Amino acid sequence: MKKSIFHFSLFILLSSFVKVKAQAQVKIVDGIIYLGDVDFVRNEKKYYKFTDSLDKNLNLHPNDTTSLFYRALLYLRYNNFVVNPDLSSNQATTKLLIAKKMADRADSLKMQSLYIKVLRAQLCKELATRYAPIEIWRFNEKQMTERKKKFDYYKGLANSYYDGLAVLDKRNAYDYQRLKVK
Repeated sequence: MKKSIFHFSLFILLSSFVKVKAQAQVKIVDGIIYLGDVDFVRNEKKYYKFTDSLDKNLNLHPNDTTSLFYRALLYLRYNNFVVNPDLSSNQATTKLLIAKKMADRADSLKMQSLYIKVLRAQLCKELATRYAPIEIWRFNEKQMTERKKKFDYYKGLANSYYDGLAVLDKRNAYDYQRLKVK
């Protein structure tokens, strides 16, 4: 009897360690949000199960703020390492727009976390970069006008989010001001 109680207790203890290890660790370093290590996702397949689980959960519970947050964060982190840096790539922009909608939805559902605010600012900064007025030779005048409007919109959003973060998180205010889109 005592042996089975010991094995059961050991099982519960080991299960809790596995559960803690399996949870994704989010951190903010120098005003930038990361999941796991600072180097994070160099291999998208490493987090495939986590991504798949989030997608399934969002299909069942579309208002789950935690899942919305983590899925948006994964879109952002995958974009940094996986996507071709070609600014005219619709694949990168589309995923960033999906991530922004998810982060905005989590915020509108009253997710109370500094992480969601940093994520929204970072997503807007990435979107501003995607619409930045560089490589203008690729686009005609109408496309450049459209891209400039989007750049100004996301630049304004990112900078206002970073200003809000500087007030909210005074200890890291310098980092947020440094990250503003110029």
